[in-house]
Amino acid sequence: MKRSKWLLLAFTLLLTWTLAACGSNNNDKASNPPSASANASESPSESPSASASDKPDEKQVTLNVTTNINDQQAKVLEEIARAFEQENPNIKVEFSAPGAEYENIMKVKMASNSMPDVFSTHGWSKIRYADYLADLKDEAWVGQIDDAIKPAVTDEAGKVYVLPMDQDKSGPVYNADVLEKYGIAVPTTWDEMMQAAETIKTKSNGEVTAFHIGGADSWPIGQFFDFFATPAFISAADNNASQFLDGTFDWAQFDKLPQMFLDLQTKGYLNKDVLTAKYTDSAKAFAEGKAAFGIYGPYLIDEARKINPNLKGGLMPIPSIAAGDQPTLAGGEKSTWGVWKDSPNIDAAKKLVAFYAKPENIAKVATSQILPPGLKGVTIDAGDLTDDFEQYKDLRVIPYFDRVYLPNGMWDVMCKNGQDLLAGGITVREYSENMKQEYERLRSAQQ
Repeated sequence: MKRSKWLLLAFTLLLTWTLAACGSNNNDKASNPPSASANASESPSESPSASASDKPDEKQVTLNVTTNINDQQAKVLEEIARAFEQENPNIKVEFSAPGAEYENIMKVKMASNSMPDVFSTHGWSKIRYADYLADLKDEAWVGQIDDAIKPAVTDEAGKVYVLPMDQDKSGPVYNADVLEKYGIAVPTTWDEMMQAAETIKTKSNGEVTAFHIGGADSWPIGQFFDFFATPAFISAADNNASQFLDGTFDWAQFDKLPQMFLDLQTKGYLNKDVLTAKYTDSAKAFAEGKAAFGIYGPYLIDEARKINPNLKGGLMPIPSIAAGDQPTLAGGEKSTWGVWKDSPNIDAAKKLVAFYAKPENIAKVATSQILPPGLKGVTIDAGDLTDDFEQYKDLRVIPYFDRVYLPNGMWDVMCKNGQDLLAGGITVREYSENMKQEYERLRSAQQ
């Protein structure tokens, strides 16, 4: 009996303690709601909807950024993008530099209207990409665009298509030590260039090649045709510019250009491994004094200096061909950034472009290309080329031939037919016929 009373008393005490504890826990929950949504109406500033990550300028976004620039120059562009990410942790940059595949990739993206947020226009901002680019005329850096490059990146209505980080003023380059060794002055005409090539071949006993072209990459072959089509058909007083534009050009006349190219090979002025050598091989030969001329822009010198820091290189204008004509430089866009007009992240994209427009970043890009800056108020050390840019500052700068006088898509035609020509797969006449066929097909498709 006593044992039952003690059990009943213990059970009663236990039940009383449990109820008291539960009451205490309920009071704690009432004073500390499990989520901010329970009292959002009383304290909006503490709601998740007002957190820092959701503020308009803090929204987490990812920018797709794509450039045609490759090699070391692309690394410079990417380094700047990473610096931008450090200053803007809410913006991630997916940077891509696909190299030779860039143009084909962009054609697919244009067809599907799914462009990168930020992309380079490789000389075609107004002609090819105009309908895809946002107008950047209200950006702070616009007033700094250099007068020389302005016509290439703006139109008469005032639209600004891209940020020009540098401006192309280009022509072949030469190894100054090689020319000095064989007593050769910088050629100003095609005939002088051929005489120089013969001298180098003879005096070096074939150990130094006059022209080194990395034909396995194909685009260096296209560079030859793009450079020398201007003196062959455009720059002289008696020229074919209007015929290329209106479709009446007699393509039999074009034979002289592939014949000039083939002559380099048959006369022994071209590296024997032209069809297997790459651009990097050209840089190596140039650096080691085994090549006199590079049918590239000034960037070849920068690439070669990684191998030979003491290299003395120079820029030369494109030699004239017709009697009475003067040498020229090829010009226009080089390193650019445009913003896709339908980008879902257009504000962030413009912010990235503005970051590249900072003087220190413009200087980095222009220096990597060894080209004049695209914006005023920026100075760079172009090394050996500083004097060249000054010497040729008043020389005619003519846009690259394919950008003005050929329909979109002809670049690959020039490159691949050039490879076939050197391989013996086609004749000079067939080169011109293939050009005519594709010119007419593409021109008709784009009208």
